[in-house]
Amino acid sequence: MAADDSATQLREQGLALLRDVFPKDSLTGLKHAAARCFEAITAGKPSPEHYHFNRYSHSVLLTALMDFDCSGAEQLLAPLSAAGLDQLFSEAMGCEWACNMEQSWVRKKFTPLQAPSPEYHPQNWHQDGALGVRFPLESGPVIPMTQLLTCWIPLNPCGRDSPGLEFIRRRQAALLHFTELDDAALRRRFPPQEFWAPALESGDGLVFLNGTLHRTYARPEMRHNRLSVEYRIFPR
Repeated sequence: MAADDSATQLREQGLALLRDVFPKDSLTGLKHAAARCFEAITAGKPSPEHYHFNRYSHSVLLTALMDFDCSGAEQLLAPLSAAGLDQLFSEAMGCEWACNMEQSWVRKKFTPLQAPSPEYHPQNWHQDGALGVRFPLESGPVIPMTQLLTCWIPLNPCGRDSPGLEFIRRRQAALLHFTELDDAALRRRFPPQEFWAPALESGDGLVFLNGTLHRTYARPEMRHNRLSVEYRIFPR
C-alpha cells in the first residue's frame, strides 16, 4: 500500500481505494462461510437472534460466520492485518483504534433481477457517521457525527457485473439531514465528476470516513450477486 497516497485520498476525498492489499487467503474462508450463512437463511432456516439478520439490507453481524466454520475472532479480523492498514487507520482517527465486532457486518447484495423479496432494498445514500444519531424531523443545526471509519472489502469482484458501492468524492465535515439525501438533490448539489463507482477485484478494498456519502451501486444488466464484509473502526 502507498500509505502516503491513501492518507492523502482520505483527507481530501473522504475515501481511499486500496488495490490488491488484502491477502486473498484471508478472504477465501470468509467468502465460503458467508455463502453458507446466506444459503441457510434463504432456505428458510431460522437465524439465531445474535446474527442480527436484517432482511431489508440482507446482512448479518460478522460474528455470525463463526457458526459456518470460521474459527474465531482471529480469522474474522485477519484482513485487517494487511500491511499499512494500522498506520492508515491511526492517522485517519488521530488516535489508537479498535474494530467493533458488534458494528461489523457481512452483506449480500443482489442484482435488480434477483432481489429475494419486496422487503429487500439496496442501501440508499447515507453517511456511516450517522450511526446512533437521532435526527430531528426537519433539518436545522449541525449534528455531530459519530467518530468512526469503515473498511469495506468485497468477497468477489464487484462494480461491473455485480453490485458495488457508489461514492461522492468530497469530504464532508457534517451530517446531511435525511431529507437532503435524495439522489436527484445530491446530483444538483455536487458536480458529476464527484460521483464514482469503482470496479474492485479480489484483494481490493475501500476505507472511508464517517462523513463520506455512499450507497449500493447496482445496474439492471448486472448478472451476479455480491458478498462483502465491512469493518467499523472506532477510537480505542
